[in-house]
Amino acid sequence: MKVGIRDGMLPVPIEESFKKAKEIGFDGIELCMGVNYRDHTLWQDEGIEKVNKLAEDAKIEVSSLSPGGFTAFSFMHPTDSVRTEGIAKLQYLTETAPQLDTNVILVPFFGGGQIKDEHINEPRFIDGFKAAAETAEKHDVYLAIESTLSADQHQQIIDQVGSSYVGVYYDMGNATNIGFDSPAEIRSLGSAIVQMHIKDTGGNHAGEGSVDFDAVFEAAHAIDYDSWFVLETPGKDDPIASAAKNMNFVRNNF
Repeated sequence: MKVGIRDGMLPVPIEESFKKAKEIGFDGIELCMGVNYRDHTLWQDEGIEKVNKLAEDAKIEVSSLSPGGFTAFSFMHPTDSVRTEGIAKLQYLTETAPQLDTNVILVPFFGGGQIKDEHINEPRFIDGFKAAAETAEKHDVYLAIESTLSADQHQQIIDQVGSSYVGVYYDMGNATNIGFDSPAEIRSLGSAIVQMHIKDTGGNHAGEGSVDFDAVFEAAHAIDYDSWFVLETPGKDDPIASAAKNMNFVRNNF
């Protein structure tokens, strides 16, 4: 088990985030990019080399890639060119991930890109995922869904796409907020869980909200989960102190 943090949780630019994460005690950084993703370092000339140098100098890993702005380019987008751009974005990151020594891409479906119940069996949605998954399989990279769906609905999507490189990026804070039983969902999904965020409810530090972390960690042990726990926790008044507090909570309780 390794503990990482989303770079957006640290109040420093990308040039400093790796060093800062290492100073706090993290094992890795999840690189995040928004709607204007082409402005991100990974799309710039020699950007991949720059990220690798930052990670190497700080002696820290890239845990995963998180294209949060994908929600504006979802598989169900009504404009074909926008949908195609979204697929191409995931394919580019899939090709890039191995060069950063990581193999997990968070695929978010929130806001305007939220997966609705009727999308689960929609050919336009499934075919888009299949196109992205085909590239993922070639590069040994996992596409991990994070959405508002239940464990059963996530499993339906995975089964329909039919690729072992499509799974779930589980967020117990989101799930608990929605009303799902996180420990039960973790046990149900099992090996379909590619990676997990650490988040509590109500903007609280881990262990101070409504998430039953004892049961969550027990369930994670039960499915032999041995991947990253990546913090997506609020910074409060002191983001660095909060990051350290949440990191230590995971290390002391898992």
